[in-house]
Amino acid sequence: MKIGIVGPADRAVAWEKHLRPHKSVSEIAISANLEGIGDVDACLMLDKTEHRLHHLLEAVKIGYHTYLISPLPTDSKMVEKVYHAAQESNVLLQFSHWPTMAPASKWMAKKVSKPSFIQVVRGLIHSEYIESGHDFNYYWIDELAFCLRWISGAVHHIDLKTVEFASNKLYALHMFLRFDSGATSNIYINTASDKNNHHRLAANNNYLLDCNVHDQTVRVGEEHDNKHLYFKRQSFDATKAAELSGMEFLKSIQMNRPTIYNGYHLLELTKTIEKIKKRLARV
Repeated sequence: MKIGIVGPADRAVAWEKHLRPHKSVSEIAISANLEGIGDVDACLMLDKTEHRLHHLLEAVKIGYHTYLISPLPTDSKMVEKVYHAAQESNVLLQFSHWPTMAPASKWMAKKVSKPSFIQVVRGLIHSEYIESGHDFNYYWIDELAFCLRWISGAVHHIDLKTVEFASNKLYALHMFLRFDSGATSNIYINTASDKNNHHRLAANNNYLLDCNVHDQTVRVGEEHDNKHLYFKRQSFDATKAAELSGMEFLKSIQMNRPTIYNGYHLLELTKTIEKIKKRLARV
């Protein structure tokens, strides 16, 4: 396959290194814009601009299988437009949702394919939150996307509680979701924490998985014959996430199968975000 990488040169070179080892890659073209990559089979689009969905739509119309590497876009109308265009053109899309693509997350999803319970707790030191450049929505949307992708079902009940003062700025949020399958997820974001912490807990009838996101370790709890809960620990290399996500994209093209985080997942996310934002406006 000939692969195009569209974006700033320094980032493009880094991604080129991730793709070069793959046997299916015969040639890589790098360009600052879509027109410059020429005739390729697929492209990686390194685009953080507000117009990234419009650029993605252009790639889809040309017929490129495309991996958009950016914060998740949440413009529901444009997401729907891109999704349907990709379906009509038989083009595969992949979006860089790192919570789903992290090595620890992928391992957990194989261990527990259908969790009945997910709990996410994320605390950020306030000064670091201000310096991060991300708004409050970025944090809960990232975790919401993680829960929706893993549980993979429709949400039929949402409860929200927030902490905000006279400025109407959000400082903390507690979100409870119940899915049609009966599964539930809890998301708690606190941007006024005295320390940084980030844990994702998931369970089914056989396993309890507790992931420390910062160090990419997972404690696996399992009952033995004596009915006691025993734990084992797994560790993962977070620096491999980008490389592995590129490999996942290429394998999806080779096998003509849906990508790990695709247009359908993003469309379902944007629909749920709209429901939650309406609720937030009333809270």
